[in-house]
Amino acid sequence: MSASYDPVTVALMRDVLSKVVAKVPEQHRTSANQAAIAGRILATAAQGIRSEEGLTSEALAEVKDIFTGPAGMKRLHSELSKVFG
Repeated sequence: MSASYDPVTVALMRDVLSKVVAKVPEQHRTSANQAAIAGRILATAAQGIRSEEGLTSEALAEVKDIFTGPAGMKRLHSELSKVFG
């Protein structure tokens, strides 16, 4: 199923993405992390949640998952391995 978004919703999603990415430490603003956050915003909007608060909440939840979920822990371990051998 494909969702469509009016220009106001697209602008809102871009604004939320920009604000949430700005909260991520610069060294972690990778394309992959930004794509994951954007994907969460799109999925949330596709479920009918179109408020700034709802989209932001879900986008921040994705940031938390990036850094504390299994993939985040794997990345952290990899980064620490590079530093500490």
